[in-house]
Amino acid sequence: MTVQRDRTKFSTARARWRLISQKRPSTVEEVVPILLENRKADPSFLNGSISDLEPFLSAYGMKEGAALFSHHLHRENKIVLVGDYDCDGITSLAQVALFLRDIGYSPYEVVIPSRSEGYGFPLRALEMHPDAKLFVALDCGTSDAGVIERVRKNGADVIVVDHHEVPDRGAAPANVLINPKQPQCASPFKEFASAGLTLLFLARLRRVLPEAFPPPPLDGKYLTLAALGTVADVVPLLSANRILVQGGLKCLNTRNFGPMNALMEQAGLRDRPDLSAGDLAFYLGPRINVAGRMDEPLLAYRLLMSQSPRDAVHLARRLHELNALRQKTEESILRSITGDSKVLGSRGRTLVLGDPSWPHGLVGILASRLQREVHYGPVVLFAMDQEKGVARGSARSVPGINIYEALGKCSHLLLKWGGHEQAAGMTLELRHFDEFAHCFEEVMQSYPREHFIPEKKVDALISGGLITPSLLEALKQLEPHGMGNPTPTFGIRNAGIQGAVPFGRGGDHLRLKLNGGLKAIYWRGANLLDVDSLSRCGPQDLAFQVERDPFQGKPVLNLKDLGSLF
Repeated sequence: MTVQRDRTKFSTARARWRLISQKRPSTVEEVVPILLENRKADPSFLNGSISDLEPFLSAYGMKEGAALFSHHLHRENKIVLVGDYDCDGITSLAQVALFLRDIGYSPYEVVIPSRSEGYGFPLRALEMHPDAKLFVALDCGTSDAGVIERVRKNGADVIVVDHHEVPDRGAAPANVLINPKQPQCASPFKEFASAGLTLLFLARLRRVLPEAFPPPPLDGKYLTLAALGTVADVVPLLSANRILVQGGLKCLNTRNFGPMNALMEQAGLRDRPDLSAGDLAFYLGPRINVAGRMDEPLLAYRLLMSQSPRDAVHLARRLHELNALRQKTEESILRSITGDSKVLGSRGRTLVLGDPSWPHGLVGILASRLQREVHYGPVVLFAMDQEKGVARGSARSVPGINIYEALGKCSHLLLKWGGHEQAAGMTLELRHFDEFAHCFEEVMQSYPREHFIPEKKVDALISGGLITPSLLEALKQLEPHGMGNPTPTFGIRNAGIQGAVPFGRGGDHLRLKLNGGLKAIYWRGANLLDVDSLSRCGPQDLAFQVERDPFQGKPVLNLKDLGSLF
């Protein structure tokens, strides 16, 4: 990227920086109130507890679903649990299976579709288990009308616990649908992941179990799984989600759940004393997701259900190896895309690409990276199956553009599709690929231009003197961070830079020493800046987040941009 200069200042950003608050805190105590105001939250935001989840146990379908599940337990009927292949689906599945194991109930089976089958309730669940009397769909089912109709006609009941958007034609005809996004649900909070909804459902089920099954404690392993699925599915960490993740992190940090301990060991987190939502998002969630991306999702499910430390270590090591392979493959594909000037030069507001060599399990994560690092606008990547004549794709959007609604305007070209406001999946016939790309671009041309100009936000400008261990402690009150509650970003105007040193494989990153003794890390900064020029330039504006140095315990600035920013 060409480095542009404004006199003595660099400008490396692809984005405009907007200062949210004009207030300038003079003490650490003034920082958190400003951050709460920026997030439109009151002080109670900091003090949620598990007991605050009680009203959600009365959400639409909870009572009826628990009663129906209990009915089948009483009759000792065969139950089939069907879950999606991603982290949210697998952690939901594991919670219900652990619950059944904890109450001593054995006539149940688990079915997880592979990515090659595609998202949704697979017909083979019925074909493999035609004698089952209850099917429970977790993180899928809302839009699977055809399969659920066949299950019902076969004489079985269906409970769906899901959070995906309800199609315009209406939800699939399950006996009970637990989904806050259905019109009948009056829940004030709609943005659960399925893992969180599953825990709430089990809490409701626990109250109506038949006498033969003593209610088990919903101990730390359940909260841990609910938190992991919630963070991995990138839903807003607000309201009930925030409470679930806070509780799950506390449980995870007790190190009492053997399978997760084995996974943390492989991820290099064994000695980290205080795990965060970021650790779930960047280290643990990907290792659960990778099973479905690069192998079979049952690998991850088997880890979470493991009762043998030896098995847990073996499975965690396998997931770690698959994750390393995923990273290597992902980098190779990304380099091939970004190195193709013809591909990137022909894009409009959208980037729609497909290739028969791309693994279907990686197109979603690659779309996210391209949207984040290369093309600010909706990105859709397809894995093309030339033998079957179909392409399975994954889409990622930007704030202000509902990708689910946008795809609806191209639905005449799609065999199936579904998802959320910011992410979606779809399948189409290869012969419609170019037509879809054209249609999707036309849809995006109808949006205002400002949606395609990235805007990044700085919570407030602060002085370097406030960047102390006390600030780190104050900021911990706002954790866990995620969508809806981002990690606070601060700014400093005219900071003096004493020096910058490249580090890392290839020297891609920078360590900077600032006036006042502050230290900073600029990831991939050496690819954006001329280090020799930087060492000779004048004071710079900085946009950064404050982190704790894991070795010294002191604050370090994680630079997000540098130059003439504010």
